Amino acid sequence: MSSLKQRLAEHGFVSDEDFGYPLQCLLSAPVDHLRCLNLEGDSGDRRRTAFAYALGHALGHEHVLYHEFTDPPPPPPVRIEPVDEPDKPPGEPPADALDRIMAEACALSEGEPTFLILDQLHQARFQIHIRLAEFIRDGIWRYGELALKGHRRNLLVVLISDEPLYHTLKLMAFSLWLGRHEPSEQAVTPGMLGLADNARPMLDALKAVFDTLDVHPTLEEYRRVVHDLHVNVNTAAELRQSIYGWVEGVDRTHLMSAYLDQVMGSQWPVFRAYLGLSPEPEPVPPWRRIGDAG
Repeated sequence: MSSLKQRLAEHGFVSDEDFGYPLQCLLSAPVDHLRCLNLEGDSGDRRRTAFAYALGHALGHEHVLYHEFTDPPPPPPVRIEPVDEPDKPPGEPPADALDRIMAEACALSEGEPTFLILDQLHQARFQIHIRLAEFIRDGIWRYGELALKGHRRNLLVVLISDEPLYHTLKLMAFSLWLGRHEPSEQAVTPGMLGLADNARPMLDALKAVFDTLDVHPTLEEYRRVVHDLHVNVNTAAELRQSIYGWVEGVDRTHLMSAYLDQVMGSQWPVFRAYLGLSPEPEPVPPWRRIGDAG
């Protein structure tokens, strides 16, 4: 059976980090409420959404449902009932998008594993946070006169918010940090990329550039940049483009800064030597050019 890391990659989330232990904690905990995962991370980082979606499929859930909280829609137009039906009882107000997705999650969880992602929770009214806390605690979503029950064994809820969770929700959720700027626990070696030992100085030079950019590429991102070095790169400007093209989280302003020019200039001879390019000619001093002209 493939590892969790491999299954996540198959569903669109690539990372060198091993999430097996935190997921084991979440899934094995003896809880008396619905299981809930709180994904924390850099504000506005959609990697959490990609991770949640991939995780639902990687865990083998039959149903992966998604709801995003956005600015509240305008109120529906007022309906005027015909005056000739005075005895007709008023119906339930139309269900909003949240009630519909919660009803679907509860219904599906009665028979099959269901994975519910609630994204951008910080944009929801605080009343929604209270309702969600009650739902996680009791497993019952209340809407009007309806009470819909989520199956405690089959339903797993994931919360994504750019702001701290409501205290009661936080107490019932297992929190996992998912950020871009987490350095790998293991240094990238030539063997990990299928390279000979003579590639080590080149990898050290790449790491110096990545450290300057404050990025920590995955092994797959390293592979793509190194492939370009072997096949496409002839100049420092081309290497810079490859880094921007393949490595997530690179700040372009920083990439084009004068400081990175200095770092790239100091490391470029290492790349040239590795690629077998001839050394660049030394610049001719101005006094020599003047003397030659005379």
